[in-house]
Amino acid sequence: MVEQKYDHDSVQELLTWAKETLKNKSYPSGRYQVNKSTTILDCGKYLESMIAVISRNWENSTFHPTIEQLREFRKK
Repeated sequence: MVEQKYDHDSVQELLTWAKETLKNKSYPSGRYQVNKSTTILDCGKYLESMIAVISRNWENSTFHPTIEQLREFRKK
């Protein structure tokens, strides 16, 4: 497994992607199944909240799973 990075640049790159995706509305509409245990009901709201949480807390390792969730969403 590749070690995921939580440094400023990699997190900022992820946030930039999320903001662009939100701005361009280039995300799925309606229910979206990310994995077996994660269904997103509104991808726009999901991206807004992820951007807000990660922007404020990315340096706190407690929030690394949140960063991983957004990375998984991006992969799909």
